[in-house]
Amino acid sequence: MPGAKISSGQDIVGNVKAPRTIEVNCSVLRKGIDNYHIDVQIDPDFILHARQVIEDMVKRAVAGKRPSGQQADMEALSDSYEKIVKSSLHRTKTDLDPEQVIILHFALVKFVLAEVKRQLDTLVKQTEETLAQQQYAGSRSLLVTQQRFQWLRQNYSRFQYRVARAVLRHLQREENNQTRQLRGQFLGDRLVELPYILFNPMLAASSPLDAELLVDSYALWPGGGKDFGGANLAVETFLASKLPGPHVLPIKSEERLQSAQSEIYDELGGLFAVQGVMGPSADQKDVVREEFCYFDHPGNVRFLFDPATHEQTAASIDGMRAQWSFKSDVKKLAKLGQEARRQFANEAAMREMVAGYVIRDDWHPSWDDTLDIASACACAAGNDSKKILARIDQSKDGAIGLIKKLEEWEAEVNRRMKDEPDAMGLRVLADLSRFRLHLHYYRFAHRIFNRLGVITDAEEIQLAKAGGHLYQLMKTHDEEAGKSNEPKIVHHAIIKADVRGSTVVTRELTRQDLNAASYFSTRFFGPITDALGAYGAVKVFIEGDAIILGIYEYDNAPDHWYSVTRACGVAREILDIVASKNTHSRQAGLPSLEIGIGISYAEDRPFFLFDEEKPIMISSCIGEADRLSSCSWKLRESFESDTFNVEVLEIADAEGRGEKGQSHLRYNVNGILLSEPGFKKLMTEITLKKYRIRFGDNVESMYVGRFPDVRGKERDLVIREGRVGTWRNETAEPGGENAALFYEVLPNSKQASQVLEVARAQAARAG
Repeated sequence: MPGAKISSGQDIVGNVKAPRTIEVNCSVLRKGIDNYHIDVQIDPDFILHARQVIEDMVKRAVAGKRPSGQQADMEALSDSYEKIVKSSLHRTKTDLDPEQVIILHFALVKFVLAEVKRQLDTLVKQTEETLAQQQYAGSRSLLVTQQRFQWLRQNYSRFQYRVARAVLRHLQREENNQTRQLRGQFLGDRLVELPYILFNPMLAASSPLDAELLVDSYALWPGGGKDFGGANLAVETFLASKLPGPHVLPIKSEERLQSAQSEIYDELGGLFAVQGVMGPSADQKDVVREEFCYFDHPGNVRFLFDPATHEQTAASIDGMRAQWSFKSDVKKLAKLGQEARRQFANEAAMREMVAGYVIRDDWHPSWDDTLDIASACACAAGNDSKKILARIDQSKDGAIGLIKKLEEWEAEVNRRMKDEPDAMGLRVLADLSRFRLHLHYYRFAHRIFNRLGVITDAEEIQLAKAGGHLYQLMKTHDEEAGKSNEPKIVHHAIIKADVRGSTVVTRELTRQDLNAASYFSTRFFGPITDALGAYGAVKVFIEGDAIILGIYEYDNAPDHWYSVTRACGVAREILDIVASKNTHSRQAGLPSLEIGIGISYAEDRPFFLFDEEKPIMISSCIGEADRLSSCSWKLRESFESDTFNVEVLEIADAEGRGEKGQSHLRYNVNGILLSEPGFKKLMTEITLKKYRIRFGDNVESMYVGRFPDVRGKERDLVIREGRVGTWRNETAEPGGENAALFYEVLPNSKQASQVLEVARAQAARAG
């Protein structure tokens, strides 16, 4: 408690403080594949060992034994947990900030709780399926299976609590022994309550008012927990009237919420479970927080109502009269505490709470089927003992021993109520205060659980990785800024080849009884595939009349950021392949293919969706490259005898929109059209020299440069800078000096050779 000088009861009351508000801002982490949850992948070793430990514990719990796992699995789980926590804490020096680490650690506990429920659900479902099969077959075992199915459902909550509590206790020991000090070192004073929130015993139970949870960790509240709300309200009202200084916040909100105002998810059912105690949970959006009052901390209860806390203070006060006055104030506060306890519970309920304290460490799971723990507490408290004892089937194993224990427990309850009434009353109030504190922790944790998506499915992990929004909690820490070993795409270029005439060629091949599939594979798709490696290109999408390729730039390889120049290179290779195939087609009496290629560039990464294991790229570049590769039928007659393969015309305002609502018409026959952002990027990749070269009656602006392919081979590149013309009155008008520009990548042609000859000649003269 505070170290301020205390010399009166007023000083004591004035020095009680509420626990500080706890808060985290979940917006510091990116949303995942469903645009709500924060996607987290946990180290496979932790997943494996947690599942094995939980499986073993479920088997033991259902068999009436204390849950425990194989020692090797328990040790492996501890090791995984320790390494994951330490690794993530060290990442605060590199790629994560402390608040991000705090939020991500909730994923470990969420997985454990969800896995316990999953395995219990699986066990219940398997039993139900067996029951259905036996009903259909008329099995002799039907009655036994029916009884087991009902028994599993009736005791589901008990198994859930015992298994989850056992796993969390095991991890908590690892936390206390290995990682707590490290948390303080890396997280400082940020949410120092985190270990208490993560290992709050309430999280293990299906409800905060579960009888076994109450006996195990708090006290068996009046009515076996059912009367907690009214009893707690009575104490709140009493303390508010008798201690007007410190503020008591009601634990339950009476606010009525519309469905749209409530939390969106409740995946583990925690918010629903606590609704009867705390009221509905409002949607807190990104910032999750809980506020407290002084009565939400057991230390305040001891400080206010326990005379032993102030014995040393009384002795240090100068003057006998001042000491007597202080002791009188302390006694008044102690009596106030006793009255608060009486407001909370009558004598019979108090005896049951004391019985819970007595039974807590003595109860054995083998007694569960003989007597439930709440009835055992009532019996040991002397409440309806004869009726409860009469219900016990003494033929069951251990029943006689349990009856003997009940007698021993009742004697101990009587002793404590006689010899330690004030101490027991103070203990109940302190447990009530701690229960209130844990209720806030419980709701806080579930709100964060509901914002986390723990992903274990391989396809979902792949999808989240492709979107760049997957957080990984792994045992090992990359010392280079905690980065993933997998390089990330930071920029990309798209090559779209619009193949025209494939249907006609296929039809003619079929008419001549030739194999169309092998023809295209060996003479078209196969050679294109072989050409991709030299330029670092990958297939995005291929059909008979469309080829989409991608070239990516990765964050760990800036020396290979040549996506546009290499896109130009692979586009020329495709044109060469088509030209070669057309030569063969003419020799074989087959129709020729026509192609138009567009190249687009984006200063960011593409996104990926997945159809099973097949990635589906989402990128604005695809649509732009598609437009660049297109050829308007209106322009064919105007430019089919032109020197170059690409032209761009802007549609005059009076003409309206063109094909597909576009403002431009394009002529692209066996040509390559490069986007303006792509040309700007190209100028950063290599050095380009500009030339003015005459072709017939026109003088064209040409750029010449050289670029390295993936294997380091230097290749020439020629870019034509054209001027956008105008389409007016169904006629093409050439662009003037002030017209917008477009960029054509010249194929391996006589025009490209002419430009290169000029460039080499000028370079020779300059040399």
